Amino acid sequence: MITFKFPEEKEYVSHYARKMNDSRALNILEAGEAGSEDEAEYLSRFFWRMVDKSIEDEEQGEPSLFVESNEFWNEKIMYSISGYLERQGYESIWEKVSDEQ
Repeated sequence: MITFKFPEEKEYVSHYARKMNDSRALNILEAGEAGSEDEAEYLSRFFWRMVDKSIEDEEQGEPSLFVESNEFWNEKIMYSISGYLERQGYESIWEKVSDEQ
């Protein structure tokens, strides 16, 4: 299971999945796991798309979901998702996708 250290992390990623109309990411988040290499790659790519969208939101003056900045939550979520993928044996997928950024 994807373990988030703070409940706000799941709320934040779910918020962006809904905002980006990404039902596949929502399904993975709801299931709490990436059940295949394909889903691990999708989750990794979603994370980086979410980061881009959150930066865009800040540049456009949209308020953050929480008191803390989007950057703060993106960093927390990065550790949660990358740690989960590493524990599941998908570290190379995370690294490949992250290196493309």
